[in-house]
Amino acid sequence: MISDSQRFSLPPTVRLSGVTFREPTEIHAADVWELIAKCPPLDRNSLYGELLLCTDFADTCVLAERAGEVVGWLATYRRPSEPSTLFIWQIAVHPNARNTGVGKGLILSALNRPSCESVTHVEATVTLSNRASKLLFAGVARDLRAPIRQAVRFDRDIHFKGQHESEYTIAIGPIVRSSTAGMLAEPLSHTQIRRQP
Repeated sequence: MISDSQRFSLPPTVRLSGVTFREPTEIHAADVWELIAKCPPLDRNSLYGELLLCTDFADTCVLAERAGEVVGWLATYRRPSEPSTLFIWQIAVHPNARNTGVGKGLILSALNRPSCESVTHVEATVTLSNRASKLLFAGVARDLRAPIRQAVRFDRDIHFKGQHESEYTIAIGPIVRSSTAGMLAEPLSHTQIRRQP
């Protein structure tokens, strides 16, 4: 179990008034699907795909809510062949909630879950044109005081037959859970973290 002294916190400059981070359930899939439609250029998965993420991967996926509205979504899982790596498949923040720390809150909330206590690395794939995601991951790496690397993973011509930009792996880690290595002590102090009963 992750102790309070090993939990990651948002920087004190971040203020997330009224935002709650929680595990999703099957009733959230349609809301997630609608949120992603408001967040181009994100690929919109099938509603059934979101339903599977909200159920079979609920222990690592994170939902952000404000005043009963879904304002953020993190689709993530621990890589089966490398369980110390948390792979971020998709992250979406409602246009009205951007630049408030919701993106970082989603990632740190996942890292603070019991299911992620042995996670030492975070990975995602992004296109070079997705400046917002690159800035987000650079900020997370900086706040966690962890190294960050970038390398091509899926090539536009080889893997996508020219139909999609190349995807680059953004790798953060190793992440050290100690009071000298990251922002710590308070578990996301300006947010509430809820688990579905």
